[in-house]
Amino acid sequence: MAHLKEVADRISLIAFTQQITKAMKMVSASKLHKAQQRLLPLKAYTTQYDLLLHTVLQTMDGSELAHPLTKQKIGNRLLLVVVASNRGLCGAFNKNVIKTAYEEAIKRKQSGAAVEVLVIGKKAHQFFKKYSIPIIDGYIDLLEKPNDQASSMLAAYCIEAFQTNRYTEIILAYTAFKNSAKQAVAIVPFLPFLPSVETQDNSPPTGPFYYMYEPSHQLLIEQLIPQILKHKIMHMLVESSASEHAARMATMSQATDNADELLKVLRISYNRSRQALITNSLAEITSGAEALANA
Repeated sequence: MAHLKEVADRISLIAFTQQITKAMKMVSASKLHKAQQRLLPLKAYTTQYDLLLHTVLQTMDGSELAHPLTKQKIGNRLLLVVVASNRGLCGAFNKNVIKTAYEEAIKRKQSGAAVEVLVIGKKAHQFFKKYSIPIIDGYIDLLEKPNDQASSMLAAYCIEAFQTNRYTEIILAYTAFKNSAKQAVAIVPFLPFLPSVETQDNSPPTGPFYYMYEPSHQLLIEQLIPQILKHKIMHMLVESSASEHAARMATMSQATDNADELLKVLRISYNRSRQALITNSLAEITSGAEALANA
């Protein structure tokens, strides 16, 4: 009887846990949908920014591109910006990005670079504080802020730190969102800013451009590059958020399926034990009745 009660209690506990995992899956699916709604327009907007810069660069020679954020610095001081999450239960999401960022930091240190890590998310902070890598922990809770405010704060810090020669290079480590079933860790150069001529599928028309720039190309570039960097940060934060929710949704879905399989096994075990108990009771009653009849 005690064994039967233990199985029944375990079934009740797993069923309750399954309700929680189902709820978490639904919440993550809703948050993923919202993140995707932000991500798709942001990608298009960022692409148009890149096209505008590409168009301007086509009418300029290399000597005219004299922006402070494009200049190579003397020295080897690296800032590694790592984006993880504040919570767990999202599979290997945190482990993958943190492991890749740590390997990158160690590789750069071995090559003679002075490395500092700017951590975003409590999981990244918990990991890197255990190692001898200087940590900038003022942006741990950046994920709790609105995306535009967070991206402005982080972009302003990185730009100022680069312009004041605190760092000679800044790179970003985060989880890029491919689709709801696939995410991949990305290590992306941030500063110095290197204009990309890749336009992917949204290539500009092949005909000639006749733009009038008022007051000048250079002023447009000076205004455009900081905005592109800000949108690059925002794109990173939104992609990381979408990847986190997708990973958590997949993890909770798998946990729900595993709980369902375990419940099937436990219910079979419970029914067998209950049937065996009933059979034994019937056998005892029959034996007792026969003994009384023969007395």
